[in-house]
Amino acid sequence: MASLAPRSPGTWHDAPLLAHATAGRDNNVLAIRFVAAAAVILFHCYALTDHWMQEPLYAALAPLNFGTLGVQVFFVLSGFLVTQSWLARPALVPFAASRALRIYPALVTATVFTVLVAGASSALPWSEYLRSPTTWRYVARTASGIDVVDRLPGVFPDNPFPHAANGSLWTLPVELRLYVALGVAGVVGLLVRPRAWLVAGLGLVAAGLAWPDAVPLDPNTRGTRLAALLFLLGSLACAWQRYVPLSLPAAALAVALPLVDAHALARDGPLFALLLAYVVLVVAYHPALRIGGLARAPDYSYGLYVYAFPIQQTIVRAAPDIAPPLLFVLALAVTLAVAAVSWHALEAPLLRLKSRFGPQARR
Repeated sequence: MASLAPRSPGTWHDAPLLAHATAGRDNNVLAIRFVAAAAVILFHCYALTDHWMQEPLYAALAPLNFGTLGVQVFFVLSGFLVTQSWLARPALVPFAASRALRIYPALVTATVFTVLVAGASSALPWSEYLRSPTTWRYVARTASGIDVVDRLPGVFPDNPFPHAANGSLWTLPVELRLYVALGVAGVVGLLVRPRAWLVAGLGLVAAGLAWPDAVPLDPNTRGTRLAALLFLLGSLACAWQRYVPLSLPAAALAVALPLVDAHALARDGPLFALLLAYVVLVVAYHPALRIGGLARAPDYSYGLYVYAFPIQQTIVRAAPDIAPPLLFVLALAVTLAVAAVSWHALEAPLLRLKSRFGPQARR
């Protein structure tokens, strides 16, 4: 059994173990989530103004872009934290209740918010818009997390990206399916048996590579399969945390590889997933990188993610020639205000209901 005693950050062998670094609540997870959500907003500022190719990260290191990178960071953290939640209370009812309390209140609210904000731009009269089967299909399927529905009738008709209501929400049905898969893995005992979970995970990856069209994700694209791999890597890191060293030199090398990779092999695919997952966990939990007091800060990141898109579309509609950097400043400020209201009035009070199901890791 590996020792959990603190180690110095110098070499790989002397690096602190992930299990020791996650023992308390003092970490950078909230800060990373916030930055990831802001990165998605920044990407959409370029996409929604038809300046895709000028997005800074894409221009410098294609095919990387801030939107995809932010989403991928979320999936790494989600895999780790949701597995941690199961291990803290390995029972299906509290696990499912915790996931529902985290996802659905803001998702349902964001769905209604999107319908109303986008509806103000619709070419249809309000009565026709609200009676439209397309509108109600959007509400039912988006709020439930069943699948991806992004279009509402007649909304943002003159925007560079017309009729799109909330393009960020496509990830939530994917994440919900991964929660179900993780719950099944927990019920059959894989999550408490690291070797078995590793073997099962490798089997899932092999099956996904052999039969990609059979992967039960919606949408089933290369990007969603990579997101699922990142979720799996986060989960495996949690299961194996007693053996995962947090090495600053190794993390620096993982950051450097995509920068110097002339063939972009380290900027996409499984190699990139391994590099990103390791960097995210080192930045989140390495003792030398901790920013004090963040664990007690409000978590506005989910609200930033689910409310921003219709706000950005509304600003673009009002100012069609707005530059992406200015759009980012305005959209971030407005969305942050909405996210703060959502957190304090809705998300945080409902998350406190988790205590009815016993102690859980924060997620």
